[in-house]
Amino acid sequence: MTDTDHPLSTSALAKALAMSSQQLFGSLNDYGWIKRVDDAWELTSKGEFEGGEYVHSKKYGRYIVWPHKIIQHPLLQAMEDNRTISAKALGEKHQLSAREVNRALAELGWIRPSPQGWELTRIGEKKGGLQFENEQSGTFYVLWPEQVQSDPQLRQQLHYFGEVNSDKPAPIGDDLFASASDYPALDGHSHKSKPLLKICHWLYTAGFAHACNRRLPCEQELYADFYLPKHHLYIEYWGAAQSGHALAEKMQRKSQYTALGLKVVELETKDIPQLDAVLTKALRKLGVRVY
Repeated sequence: MTDTDHPLSTSALAKALAMSSQQLFGSLNDYGWIKRVDDAWELTSKGEFEGGEYVHSKKYGRYIVWPHKIIQHPLLQAMEDNRTISAKALGEKHQLSAREVNRALAELGWIRPSPQGWELTRIGEKKGGLQFENEQSGTFYVLWPEQVQSDPQLRQQLHYFGEVNSDKPAPIGDDLFASASDYPALDGHSHKSKPLLKICHWLYTAGFAHACNRRLPCEQELYADFYLPKHHLYIEYWGAAQSGHALAEKMQRKSQYTALGLKVVELETKDIPQLDAVLTKALRKLGVRVY
């Protein structure tokens, strides 16, 4: 049996195409050849039509293999000739999720959110972005040429997003906020703490118009951390360190929210590391759509 008679695992196929396994698995999923079920990849009917099949081994269990001739498939050849990278892959260096990268790209004006997913803009087209639709879910997504990683504007944007999200101390000179008494946000707001910056950053990049230090509609001079005017919704961050005065004011604000029947999302220190999940869940519970 010659080498060309041996079937290729998806990882071996990726190596033959000179691309990462992660990128190929993602692309085959997007093209509807395979799908993720629980913690394993499974063939779709389309993947079976293209020659995919299962093999079993004691070491690796069940996995998918492809006929060697699949390398010449027009779709895979196009991928090889025009290598693309996903939002998820773009974010790996900075420990950003695909959603965070897409929001970073949207802030630059390269893509825009829609009910169907992420849509390419004219600026994004000029950057080489390619619009796709997931055949299984019908959602829109965008892939980018690999060379987009060297775009200065994008590199600066992803670096900033990574610094905002980071909870680890960086070497002096590498951390944008290492010596800051105020933490500047992309939307022009300035904050006294990193957690408040993170909340502001999340609201801005998720597309929520918001005010900071907004006075509550009561006689006392009490100010909420954030206010979303479109949704008549307040957001409070109750930090760990509380002076006697701050604690007393906190209790006053809590009392006013209850007395006035105001909608409020209350965040604690433990919520900050998973802020995206926490705020998304809290806002959706209040009927607010989150992209």
